[in-house]
Amino acid sequence: MPLGGAPQDKAMSGNEEVEPERVDLSRQATAWLVKLDDHPEDDGLRLSFIDWLNSSPAHLAAWEETTRVSLLMTAAGPSRKKRTWIPPSLARATLRSRNTLAFTAIALALGWAIAPGLWLQLHADETTGTGQVRLVTLEDGSKVHLAPDSAIAFVNGANGRNLSLLRGEAWFDVARDTARPFRIEAGASSITVLGTAFSVRKTQRGADVGVARGKVAVILPEDITPDRMFLTAGQSLTTDAAGRAVRGAIRPDRVAVWREGIAIVDDQSIADVIDRIRPWYKGYIVVRGAALAERRVSGIYDLSHPDQALEALTRAHDVRVINASPWVRIVTD
Repeated sequence: MPLGGAPQDKAMSGNEEVEPERVDLSRQATAWLVKLDDHPEDDGLRLSFIDWLNSSPAHLAAWEETTRVSLLMTAAGPSRKKRTWIPPSLARATLRSRNTLAFTAIALALGWAIAPGLWLQLHADETTGTGQVRLVTLEDGSKVHLAPDSAIAFVNGANGRNLSLLRGEAWFDVARDTARPFRIEAGASSITVLGTAFSVRKTQRGADVGVARGKVAVILPEDITPDRMFLTAGQSLTTDAAGRAVRGAIRPDRVAVWREGIAIVDDQSIADVIDRIRPWYKGYIVVRGAALAERRVSGIYDLSHPDQALEALTRAHDVRVINASPWVRIVTD
């Protein structure tokens, strides 16, 4: 199915056909509303819709306008007053808009939640859900605070203690044992400690680390420069888009402040800030616009109220948040 148009299956409803090459974007968006409602169990259709939505800012704008009009018409309800003529496809879509918006949320979930969730169920020892922070005590006595939407697996063996950060972020207070080092694997990155308190966040580029007490040795993927680094209390490590490991300074009492439901951001991209908000939001946040990965921001954001955090971004940094449904937020520049 092409990304730039409505579904190629022309049988939309009765004898109605929608041909993408001959209709404008508002009709395409309306066609998607109808098609999603007609085939609520079609996972492939939902993923194709997301492809269409993300393939062009014009598609996103058309979808936003169509859902806005649909919601307004639904809220108005039936009336005997004379109305402006509305195309049958849009009128039909309006009657179903509430269900369709729910299907949209499900569609967004498919790519980001279902498949990874099944894998984690098979491999993780401990997990957290959206907005949930948990304290876990490991077999060796070490304490782990799991951030929302995170997962770990732990093996306590004779030769060492090995923990895999499968997803998300965690704060560790490691029980000291000089004979058995504590190793953490976060993707292609590895962190080794004896006894210390620090945080690790798994990222697409490697791992972000902040040390509150003691010291850690970090081994990074070979394509990162440098590929290993030692950190002591009050130091942090982040990996930038250019593949560089950057040493920074952090107040020890600000390591893993997400445990208090806040994020303190210092010169990070808007996309990175949204990545920090996502695990706290009971829905799906879609980011559109390459500029959001480039623009740098600083500030304090309330993770426990993610919609307020997104609103703070819009006020301070000229970005737009579209409420595509009660469970879907689209952030665009």
